[in-house]
Amino acid sequence: MNTAKATLFDAEAEAPWAAAPFGEADQPKIARLLEATTLGAGAQVLEPGCGTGRLTAVLAEAVGPQGRVVALDISRKMVDACRVRVGQYPQVTVHHAAVEDFPLAPGGFDAIICHQVVPHFDDLPAVLTRLASALRPGGRLVIVHFIGAERVNAIHRAAANPILHCDRLPALDEMAPLLAGAGLTVDWAVDDELGYLVRGRVE
Repeated sequence: MNTAKATLFDAEAEAPWAAAPFGEADQPKIARLLEATTLGAGAQVLEPGCGTGRLTAVLAEAVGPQGRVVALDISRKMVDACRVRVGQYPQVTVHHAAVEDFPLAPGGFDAIICHQVVPHFDDLPAVLTRLASALRPGGRLVIVHFIGAERVNAIHRAAANPILHCDRLPALDEMAPLLAGAGLTVDWAVDDELGYLVRGRVE
């Protein structure tokens, strides 16, 4: 676990961007994400970098009581906030862990959603390969930000904390080969007014 980044995000756990619920302007973005994940009742979902659980609650509703959402974050304070937010959903388990170290059963998930976390992985190709191995045949890995890559990267370059300066979201033409290298087929890739979304599937 990258302890410097964990400490950084501990300090952000109560920031407006992390603590506030999704607003009306986010609803079309959430709708597109749910369309891309094609989640249904009973689905098994992994959410690395769950933060304070804003999306975790949405995923819990999508999979229903018969499903399962496994949420991870390296920030202890983010995890604590997430557990409070999703406490009414028994289908959710929240772990203080890095996805690089968390035990993942091969083929254990129907979908993996990486929301606002991919720039913070220290070895992205290795993480993508690990995540791909945890998907069932037909499973989807969805990488999503609710703003575009150019804006994500500008925010990180301008961040006060130098840890973020090199945390870069690859452009679509860079991300597709990374997913292909992990054994996934890219069948959805957009970067537009609703943000950045790339989907890789296990054939």
